[in-house]
Amino acid sequence: MPSSPFDFQLLFEHAGVGLLEIGFDGCIRRINPNGAVFFGYAPEALIGQSVLSVTHADDIARTTDTLQQVVSGAVALAEVEKRYVRADGEIVWSRSRVSLLPRPNGPAESVIAVIADITELKRAQRDLEALNLSLQATLEGGLLGLGIALEARDLETSGHTQRVIHYSMQLGEALGLDPLMLSELKHGASLHDLGKLTIPDGVLLKTGRLDAEEWALMQTHAANGYEIAARIPTLPRPALDVIRHHHERWDGTGYPDRLADTEIPLLARIFAVCDVYDALTSERPYKRAWTSQAALDELRAQRGTQFDPQVVDAFLSLFTPGQGGPLGGAGRPVPSPSAQARQN
Repeated sequence: MPSSPFDFQLLFEHAGVGLLEIGFDGCIRRINPNGAVFFGYAPEALIGQSVLSVTHADDIARTTDTLQQVVSGAVALAEVEKRYVRADGEIVWSRSRVSLLPRPNGPAESVIAVIADITELKRAQRDLEALNLSLQATLEGGLLGLGIALEARDLETSGHTQRVIHYSMQLGEALGLDPLMLSELKHGASLHDLGKLTIPDGVLLKTGRLDAEEWALMQTHAANGYEIAARIPTLPRPALDVIRHHHERWDGTGYPDRLADTEIPLLARIFAVCDVYDALTSERPYKRAWTSQAALDELRAQRGTQFDPQVVDAFLSLFTPGQGGPLGGAGRPVPSPSAQARQN
């Protein structure tokens, strides 16, 4: 049996979602009880008011654009998530579906907006994002703390881990890495020498040149570090690649897997340049510190041999003559004659 106009009015009044008829001028012509409850007003207080008057200021432009798209016929149905301001000042979220409201005779003069309250969903998303940020900060703090602890055991110069992280972030940004890749690079940099935990003190702390057997043992730290770090469930694969491959060489003569050129993961190629620069400009038990300029000259000399040429060029671009390096320092004072001996 055909429905009567009265049946449609009942449907409008008792719908379980908010329903608004909005004129092309943006004024509310009709609103059902559920819609009025969402806004915190009596229905008669809203009729005749512009929908923009209850829209959050930051969402007014988006609301106007959505209405215009529907009114112009650019889209038959528009869906938008937006905020409103209730009568009591509380900000609430809706997911609205907007379409033309046809008339029995003549063209449409208004739109119908179906409003679903998603305020609790948005609050849950916000809380989850805050929790994720907290967990991320906890992870980064733990990784950095472990990296700094490794410095003490290796007798590396204080601040090495924080410096190479800083260099890596600036170099990564210069190369156009997105935030996710920068985070992965940071995690890998924090734990790049984790495998040195497996190296005996007699080799790790030796002040003289390592013999062939000792050097072979020292080289196992990259793969060992990878195996240890792989047990951290939240550590992403690109971060693990930094730990395993930051001693690979562009010419394929590095370790542990003798990868060459672009076979070496990008983040490992980036970190390798930063790590070597800091190693050269830092004093160690087995070497004196190089000046910043001497270290940069060495990186330039190893461009295309040890390092990715483009990465070296980007790193060099971070240095302004006379202004020091990415940390703003003026470099370190005394060059050493042994360029690559146990550099990092």
